[in-house]
Amino acid sequence: MFPDSEHLAASSFLRDLSASDCSPATLRSYAYDLLRWFRFLHGRSTPWEKAERLDVRALVEHMQVAPTANSLRKGLNEPGTLNVITRKRGSGTAFSANSINHQLTVLSSFYDFAMEMDLGPLVNPVPRQRLAGGRPYAHHDPMKPFTRSRRGTYRQRVPRPAWRGIPDDSVATIFAGLKHHRDRALLSFWLSSGVRAEELLGLRHGDYDFGEHTFIVTSKGTRNRDTVPASADAFVWLALYMREGQPASPGDPVWWTLAPKNRRPLTYGAARRMFTRAQHALGSNWTLHDLRHTAAERMIADPAFTLVDVQTVLRHAHVTTTTIYTQPRMEDVLQKVLEHYARPRPPAPTIEPEYDGAATRELLGLGE
Repeated sequence: MFPDSEHLAASSFLRDLSASDCSPATLRSYAYDLLRWFRFLHGRSTPWEKAERLDVRALVEHMQVAPTANSLRKGLNEPGTLNVITRKRGSGTAFSANSINHQLTVLSSFYDFAMEMDLGPLVNPVPRQRLAGGRPYAHHDPMKPFTRSRRGTYRQRVPRPAWRGIPDDSVATIFAGLKHHRDRALLSFWLSSGVRAEELLGLRHGDYDFGEHTFIVTSKGTRNRDTVPASADAFVWLALYMREGQPASPGDPVWWTLAPKNRRPLTYGAARRMFTRAQHALGSNWTLHDLRHTAAERMIADPAFTLVDVQTVLRHAHVTTTTIYTQPRMEDVLQKVLEHYARPRPPAPTIEPEYDGAATRELLGLGE
């Protein structure tokens, strides 16, 4: 399968990213996007050095309709349907808007690097995202109003992000369906601490404190070692899970698979499948990241928390990211509207019998 040898320009580009302290996950993502591009050009018999803007357009059109590798593995052959419980659309067959935009960003960066290093191409086939070529509002004059920036050529329209908290009754149903202390501990930590799924799965022995009810995670993006609080119930479930005999030497992973003959560290894919199975009876399609949204919703609803407190717990770089959880969900607004119309109208004000009605109306200037 193409390519059958190392692509030197791509290797040099990835090495440059690695030297810039990019995470392994970023390098892997960039490598797969470049591989998709090279295979697409190979099918069009076009050398990567001579790719044109029309080739980029053809790639975008291909990704808008072509099935993803994940959909092929699952045997999906139709767009994702809307779940009646979560009101979320399931995974479809084609690439998402974010995936296409990420592909364009990777290709633009790669060709900029190749041109700077004089590796062959003369022009960058990816249209610039913005006419000025820079970050929007990077040098904005505070005395002038903001202007709406134009979406770059071939860039897909991305829906406005919205939080997806899980209702309490659904959380209780999902939790009741769990069969192992490991899964109960994982769910309790996700719901009470708001950490990302990958951050909790990277927990190791020695990184938790039963007395303080805190644990240490490696934060996504910054890769800082941050201390995060969790509920007492989460640590109770963790203690029950640890009594089952998993490897517990300092530095060992905390979360393991359950099969004793083939025990290995729990991966994100395995944890996701566990959470999917737990929702089978409910018929929902919430994701592991929705547990983080749920934790944020509960903190925001507690008057003891300020917005900055929630930002600190969730480790958001900017408080504006945290404000997304202050927006009411449409389900909650609809419920309030239904309650409003179902509430009986208050009775019209009347004059108490001990008052003279005629004198009161004359005093208030009311007609007969």
